[in-house]
Amino acid sequence: MQQKATGLVYRVSIPRYLLGRALGPTWPWLLYGPLSAIALQERPLPKPPQGDWLELKTRLCGICGSDISLLRGKSSPALSPFHSFPAILGHEVLADVVGDQGDVLGGRRVVVDPVISCQMRGVEPCPACATGQSQQCHRRGEKPGLGPGTLVGYHSHLPGGFGDMLYAHRSQLYPVPDAVPDERAVLAEPYSIALHGVLRSVPAPGAKVLVLGGGAIGLLTVAALHRHSGAEIHLVARHPHQRKLGLELGAQRAYGPPGAIVAVQAAVNAQLLRPLMGPPVFSDGFDYVYDCIGSAESLRDSLRVTRHGGTLVLLGTAGPVDVDWSFIWANELDLIGCFGYGRESDGRHTFAWALDDFAAPEGDVFERLVTDRYRLSDYRAAVRRQLVAGPNRPVKAVFDFRS
Repeated sequence: MQQKATGLVYRVSIPRYLLGRALGPTWPWLLYGPLSAIALQERPLPKPPQGDWLELKTRLCGICGSDISLLRGKSSPALSPFHSFPAILGHEVLADVVGDQGDVLGGRRVVVDPVISCQMRGVEPCPACATGQSQQCHRRGEKPGLGPGTLVGYHSHLPGGFGDMLYAHRSQLYPVPDAVPDERAVLAEPYSIALHGVLRSVPAPGAKVLVLGGGAIGLLTVAALHRHSGAEIHLVARHPHQRKLGLELGAQRAYGPPGAIVAVQAAVNAQLLRPLMGPPVFSDGFDYVYDCIGSAESLRDSLRVTRHGGTLVLLGTAGPVDVDWSFIWANELDLIGCFGYGRESDGRHTFAWALDDFAAPEGDVFERLVTDRYRLSDYRAAVRRQLVAGPNRPVKAVFDFRS
């Protein structure tokens, strides 16, 4: 008898996409109510292809900003060929391997790398997968085999962690050390995003860096910089509790609005210059800027406060925005786009680095970021809270499947 999974299903359609994009800000209930693109359903758990697949039972799954962007119609339609719907969402997965299944991971807690690789498709590795960079898999838009898809949770045949059961390929799984509690382990996926962004180009000791954004990715970027660089870390975050967490995670300074302007003047004593039109520009800036928001405003600020010859790292999932890119060429900036994680310079996967950081003596600071827990049946309340724009907005909310 085929297994079934109860999960939160995203049902794609152009009308729902346009409705969420146009009217969601005015009537948020359109994003989680009966007319929304999501619904709690029981669906057959598709049997994966032949190969090294294991059945998992979800423990916790984080709610990602990209999930909320999808509901709000903020995700770029240009990426739609690399997903397949309807799908059970959720890609920040902590789970238990069910039984022994003839595998050494039987009964173990694991975190799941949600990237869909050539190995999972059962084909010869493409150039990206062959070098351990499966997040850039060349076959993510192909229909044969598993079908189009970049991540578990955005794939019609590979349910994500917003459901109670899922299958995962052995290559996706990383066992969690016994000393690492669940609320820390569930951050492995978002922390790996931040960590990969830092490891792409590690700031030199003493470099002045600015992190824009006090959400989970911004705060985890502060943590990654603190652990893996000797940089002087400045954080811009909207709310006091975000700034407090940022300082606890390793930032030297934290600023509220209008943070970018205050930060660049405080850190590098830059002269503020007024153009003929538009917001101010500066005579100097930060060596590295990490944009962990991805809005038109944050991108505008990022470009203006990165110094000549500096590096701008895009960690926020920016969609279609209108931005003046003049500073890219005028200041000869290095622009690094970061999506996901993969094999790092030492040959280890980013998830392995993340779990090592979690197991370190000061790793207990991480779980402070998990501020909200919900049962799956309370998904409407969970989404509603994610849409809160004030100081009570959660840092990281999770669905909790533990009994």
